[in-house]
Amino acid sequence: MTFGLEFTNNNNVVTLDSEFARLCVLQSGRYSGGATFSPAITTTEPPLVFVRPDGTTTFQYTTISGGPGNWTGFSFLSAGAGNYFCAAFQSRPLANYGLRLWGGSGNILFDSGTPCAQFTRTITSWTYLGSSNTGQGTIRSNWTAYSPLDTGDYMLVNNVGMDVAGNTTRAANLYVVWNYGANRLEPYIVGVNNSVNFFIPIVFAKPIS
Repeated sequence: MTFGLEFTNNNNVVTLDSEFARLCVLQSGRYSGGATFSPAITTTEPPLVFVRPDGTTTFQYTTISGGPGNWTGFSFLSAGAGNYFCAAFQSRPLANYGLRLWGGSGNILFDSGTPCAQFTRTITSWTYLGSSNTGQGTIRSNWTAYSPLDTGDYMLVNNVGMDVAGNTTRAANLYVVWNYGANRLEPYIVGVNNSVNFFIPIVFAKPIS
């Protein structure tokens, strides 16, 4: 930053900058199979949706509803319920008093009434656990990684709805098991020509109080 406003914390880490938005929590609450945004999220890109289920469950087929400037909610196939928050690199004008910071293009970078979130970790390396026949003409292939679930982190679900490429042109469906009993995530795919390699990153974050 060559001019403007910048805050650093006691560890000399930049916490607020007039050129770059922080990851801000736009809405939060409870979900059960998904949730509706009220009001709608007005970002151009879909908001980042992070979830923390109450119990062990499997996530699949995530959908962010709406479109640019009018994102209305999210849904997925998952049993049970839990907490969620959606976030974006854009703030909302919520505070009646305090500090509000705009970027050069007129977008709100910071509002003292909008809570922030921070990314906590990303899993990019997975251990292959093996494959088994589903009995329906497809194969289930399984992976895991060190991923403790007792840290209060939330998992990003935006990419849990995508298909995964197989060894040829055939695609496979992606599922992610949040397993409290084993204290780890267990992604798996179901397809007909699966690879033994898995490259989908799983990202975690948590709100900052």
